[in-house]
Order: sequence, then C-alpha cells, then structure tokens
Amino acid sequence: MKTLSRMYLVFAALGLATALYYAGPYWLSPGASLANFRALAYANAPAATLSVDVTVLYFLANVFILYEGRQRGMRHLWVYVLCNTFVAVAFGLSLFLWRREHARDGASAR
Repeated sequence: MKTLSRMYLVFAALGLATALYYAGPYWLSPGASLANFRALAYANAPAATLSVDVTVLYFLANVFILYEGRQRGMRHLWVYVLCNTFVAVAFGLSLFLWRREHARDGASAR
C-alpha cells in the first residue's frame, strides 16, 4: 500500500473515531434530537462559524465525490455520501480518496 493510500486510511479511521467519541455520547443520551443538535451547533459565533464551514465542506465533498467518482468509473458512490451525512465528512471523504487511490493503482497496473 502506498504512503498516500495509507494516509487516507488513517484519516478515515481518525474521522470515524472522533465522530464516535464526540457525537456518540450525545446521540445515546436521553433527549437527543436533531433540532437540539442543530441548536447546539449554532449556540455561539465560533460554533456557528465552524458549523457553516463544515456544511459548505459537506456539499463540496459530495459534489467532488460524485463528479470524480463518475469520471473514474467508480461504483457505489452513494456509500461515501451516506458516510458524509451520517458519520462525518472526514470519514466519508477520506474513505473515498482511499478507494480512489486503489482504483487508480488498478488502472495503472493494467
């Protein structure tokens, strides 16, 4: 496995681990709701800045995944969009980039 591919896999694992570590306890707590999560995400100016930034990144990452994946003939792109939506952008995008490297390595080996 190449260094870049390993790096993407490490970032995917880190994205999954941080999502589970920080968001997991919230979603398991009594009274957790999407409305409350959103309210907390916009509770003050710094939180709102980060929330808007991640939202823009979420849409950009999904457009990139769908465009780049189709260009390269990759399948099951919806999996990465679901990972971005329900886990974390750091997880879904890193997983896509890792898979793209494998697709690129396979094409160059032919």
